[in-house]
Amino acid sequence: MTFKRNFFIKKFLLFIFVIFFIIALQYFLYKSDFFPLPEKNLFLFFALQIDFILLLLLLYLIFRYLYKIFWSISGRKISRSLKFKLFMVYFLSISFTAIILVVGSLFFLKEGMDYWFKEFSALKISTHLLKKEDWLKDLEADLLSKALEIREKYIEKTDKIQSSDLREKYRYFMGLDSIEVFTLQGELYKKTYSSYITTKPGISPSIIENLLKEKKSQSLIQPINSHLLVRVFLLVNDKTGKPYILAVGKIFDPNKLSEFTKDEKKISKSFQVFLIASLSLLFLLVLFIGIWVGNKLGKTLTEPLQTLILATQKISHRDYRLDDLPLKNFQEDEISQLIQAFKKMAEEIKRYETTLRKYNQYLRGVLNSLPEGILILKEKGELLFANDQFNHFLSTFNFKNYQEFCEELSIDQYFDNLEIEQSFYKTITLSKAGRKIHLGITFMKLELLNEILKLLIIENLEEKETLKRLSLWREVAVMFAHEIKNPLTPIKLSVERLQRKLREDLPQEKREFLEKTVSLINKYVEELKKLAYDLYYFSNKQVPEKEKLSVIENLEEVAELYRSAYPDLHINLIGSKETKIWADPFQLKRIWINLFENSLKAMNEKGKIEVKIVEKEDKVSIIYEDSGFGLEEEIIRAFNKGDPSELKKIGTGLLVISSIMRLHGGRVLAENREEGGSRFILEFPKELTS
Repeated sequence: MTFKRNFFIKKFLLFIFVIFFIIALQYFLYKSDFFPLPEKNLFLFFALQIDFILLLLLLYLIFRYLYKIFWSISGRKISRSLKFKLFMVYFLSISFTAIILVVGSLFFLKEGMDYWFKEFSALKISTHLLKKEDWLKDLEADLLSKALEIREKYIEKTDKIQSSDLREKYRYFMGLDSIEVFTLQGELYKKTYSSYITTKPGISPSIIENLLKEKKSQSLIQPINSHLLVRVFLLVNDKTGKPYILAVGKIFDPNKLSEFTKDEKKISKSFQVFLIASLSLLFLLVLFIGIWVGNKLGKTLTEPLQTLILATQKISHRDYRLDDLPLKNFQEDEISQLIQAFKKMAEEIKRYETTLRKYNQYLRGVLNSLPEGILILKEKGELLFANDQFNHFLSTFNFKNYQEFCEELSIDQYFDNLEIEQSFYKTITLSKAGRKIHLGITFMKLELLNEILKLLIIENLEEKETLKRLSLWREVAVMFAHEIKNPLTPIKLSVERLQRKLREDLPQEKREFLEKTVSLINKYVEELKKLAYDLYYFSNKQVPEKEKLSVIENLEEVAELYRSAYPDLHINLIGSKETKIWADPFQLKRIWINLFENSLKAMNEKGKIEVKIVEKEDKVSIIYEDSGFGLEEEIIRAFNKGDPSELKKIGTGLLVISSIMRLHGGRVLAENREEGGSRFILEFPKELTS
């Protein structure tokens, strides 16, 4: 590796030496008078050939670099858009250096112009370039003086202009080819023409407009047959003061102008040749510095991006160990910020995946420890989950698989009339191998990620202990569809917040990977919501772990997640951070989550929620209001009386709120607002209660 680097440095230094040698030689020839002009031109010609050879070498390096960008790195899965951006960076780097070198090379251009003027004198160039223009100006000035003479000696002294006078007294003696008198409206009043003019030239409205506006003479050149007619227009007044426009003209041969044009082309061609020779070395320097700068910029872009691609590939294989990749040794720029954001995202994904794995293991453990069989099927009958008790039940009663069990039950007839999150309990007797099986089965439809699931809770009624838990599992089946999502809602909202934050900063490929990963996380979160927490909460009532906390700070943590997830939802919290109660912070957040979820359903995910926290002598009141469609009066009466059986009609959200409030020694009341929406009044004791 060291040998290659030294060899490259030697080649680079040799290349720099050759370039500066050519520059010094050409500069010497510019300045020196040692050689005569022809020999100096010969030396410059050879130097220019060497410049072209170096230019070809640089073009080879350019195409070699482009080849590395567009073909050599194709195996590293770099997208076309990224290759195009790298090429544009490379191209712009050359353009930028070119501008700098052109601005800084005015001295070199001046020396080239001085050398050119040594062969073609400034006086000769000025003569050739200005000869045609001076000739036309002299002709126009001569016509103007003759027009002024006609105006002063004839038109201003006569009250009636005659064409014969203009012809015999002025056109013949002044050597003119046309004399015309026009009215201010452009009508031809008097005229006299030579034999060269066979048609009336007329006067254009623009000439009249300029004469009247500027009050100065105007000139015009126009073709007449195979010649050109130069005319000068002048405002005049006759003896009575009536205004006219006087036009005098002269015919000339256009071939006279071609002689000047040939001289100009010859001078222009010589000027271009020497100017190109002067700029060739400048172009050579531009390309060389552009390649060097572009190569450096290209490496600063490709190296971190290739490292980022490798990290993406590792994450796609669920390998989150990124310590072996150089994700820190880059400059503090946008690419570095992207890499750091990507690394943070990878850490968050790893943490969320670990959390989901633990929840999944916990859920499976809870479901497998239940004495009842749990069977969850997809809409078309595919198996999603079956706990150990259900598998034991199949083996005990000689069922080959779950399909045979479902065919014996004909479960479709029970699910056809069920609504989403609605439960149905039925006792069923089956005959298997001459033996009757008495079962109590709860049927329930669930919706998970827009997919309909079928839940069956199977109890063996022949076992006496199962009968004691029958009412409990009916309640579990009802609550299964709602309360399960509450503990994992913050995870889901955080993932969505992370997704929105990183989506615009990532390229298309990484954005697709982000979307796919977030979708997978949300899918498992929703599954856990639907399957986990109800069983845990209602099979093992938790004793609140109370601590003294600020109500509004606890509420703000949940409200911020909902503000981020629902832009059309406006949440206004009114209260002091100093207002504190004794409560379990986790269970308190479950109250807010249930209230927010019920409001979102009632408001179609947009509207206004206002929460007021009022501190009184011995209690703290929390008044929660939304702008939804409110609650049914029957539900409000049942809720305020504390009758949980009536609450099953709308799900378990209110039941959970009421249960947690009782555990905290408080109470909750519900009512509808006169202006629309619902209101919940929660009262917590200020002192610690058992």
